[in-house]
Amino acid sequence: MNKPRSLYIHIPFCEKICDYCDFTKLQYFRKFAIPYLETLKKELESYDIGELKTIYVGGGTPTALEDDLFEKLLEIIKPYTKGAIEYTFEANPESLSESKIKLLSRYGVNRISLGVQSTDNKVLKAINREHDYEDVKTAIKLLKQYGVDNINVDLILGLPHSSKSLLLKDLDNLTSLGIKHISCYALTIHPHTVLYNQGYKELEDDQMRELYDVVHNYLDKKGFVHYEVSNWAMPGYESHHNKTYWANEEYYGCGLGASGYIGDIRYKNTVNLEKYLLGEYIQEKETLTLKDKYTYEVMLKLRCEGLDLEYIKDTFNKDLSKEKKDEIKEMMEQGYLEYREEKLVATYEGKMILDQLILALL
Repeated sequence: MNKPRSLYIHIPFCEKICDYCDFTKLQYFRKFAIPYLETLKKELESYDIGELKTIYVGGGTPTALEDDLFEKLLEIIKPYTKGAIEYTFEANPESLSESKIKLLSRYGVNRISLGVQSTDNKVLKAINREHDYEDVKTAIKLLKQYGVDNINVDLILGLPHSSKSLLLKDLDNLTSLGIKHISCYALTIHPHTVLYNQGYKELEDDQMRELYDVVHNYLDKKGFVHYEVSNWAMPGYESHHNKTYWANEEYYGCGLGASGYIGDIRYKNTVNLEKYLLGEYIQEKETLTLKDKYTYEVMLKLRCEGLDLEYIKDTFNKDLSKEKKDEIKEMMEQGYLEYREEKLVATYEGKMILDQLILALL
């Protein structure tokens, strides 16, 4: 059996909890971080991990760790890095110090995903972010100085005080810094977050669509490719790791709240730190039937590379070109789907109503 070629590691600690965040996260305390890293090492060793193609360390905020523990984390991961073509760390601008960048560079990290969210200081303050635009510029300058040029920045669309003109300013600011990859996510208001408690409402679908159009039209002119629903990259700078998920390929997931996919099993780790530290890593498992695998195939691949109808026919015994002939024809006529390199691919218009396309094909 072929082993997964990708590894996701979750570091749940944050220096401060942002007002919109619903990820698995904990306020950073050294006394929890030390046993957490020891347990993470054991969990990694519990899998018989072979040679990997990609490693992604997310959170939380991995850069929230103090320098000595940050280096300890890099040491724990080191045995798995041989042969990896892409090794990514998530970081926040304010905690990405020069000493941490030196460590990242020394341990072979070659991609950074920076939680920028906005370049407007008023917007950042409104969501309780610790950094400002100057911190973003400093972090990017230092990363490039130490040879890390493959940088993604995250933007959140629909934040308090934001507008189309501020979004254009964000895009101007970031592309002028030579950024090669931009991820844009619609603000989702989750229960128990500060923005939810403040009564802040998500934008209506058509308002959010207008913001996505601003991003798409701007980045398209700059030569970025919209290769996945929320992601734009200069050619050659697409995220290999995230494409693992969207290609419906297997991957290890380690750390609190991490998800993984090995063999016929999709699993999710516990979000309870006590249980995790006791070695009770996995909270739930889903054993996939052929029908489940087909659902994931359509759901994930339409987000990015598209559907190989011959592969689907051979693997799942489903001839979509016959079974869904009318639906496909109609969606192509409406400009939502197209054939590209013998795959059925969602256009930009299609990606904007992806759930409807997926339902039609399932």
